[in-house]
Amino acid sequence: MRIILLSGFLGSGKTTLLIQLIDYLSRQTFKDDSGGERAARIAIIENEIGSINLDSKMLSGKGFAMREMLSGCICCSLQDNLAIEITKITETIDPDWLVIEATGLASAREVTAGLKSAIDDRYYDGDIHSIVLVDASRLPMLLEKTKTMVSRQLERVDVLVLNKIDLVSDEEKSNCYERLREIKPDTRMVEMSAEKDVADDTWQQVVTDPKAG
Repeated sequence: MRIILLSGFLGSGKTTLLIQLIDYLSRQTFKDDSGGERAARIAIIENEIGSINLDSKMLSGKGFAMREMLSGCICCSLQDNLAIEITKITETIDPDWLVIEATGLASAREVTAGLKSAIDDRYYDGDIHSIVLVDASRLPMLLEKTKTMVSRQLERVDVLVLNKIDLVSDEEKSNCYERLREIKPDTRMVEMSAEKDVADDTWQQVVTDPKAG
């Protein structure tokens, strides 16, 4: 099982991107026990602080295996519960992909560290692929007002997705890249507008571990 951790500030477009990402992953095939091909098995964990998670209802309506973790953040108060939930998922669904959408307050570094210490190595491939989503139209404001929080979210990232590029000019987009390179100079960056159809080769850049290439 491969684990993908998707994080980013509230309003960055995580759920819209997640729906397209799941569609891409669901079109990938795996070998079955007889040597033939089968469709990918996908599970999703949604972490939302609050009593009702409307995003989860939207995704479960598309036929994916969903789990909700409400009223807490998986990088701190719900960390143990997350590990338990993942164990249940692997033993019942045995997914090829587990996608975890973290709340906008979560630290990818803290979530990743907690998962690696709590999950049995038998259940996943040993790596957690961290995707952090950034809203290009709001990045300058976020860096001005909450630079420390932005830097904290980018502490552990494999692929940084610059989303909503259709809402900014070429000059503003270049400025986003420049500002992000100051914080994460060696991180792979991929741009898109998740409101529009995203090409498969772009998704391949998003889900492929840069360290593997």
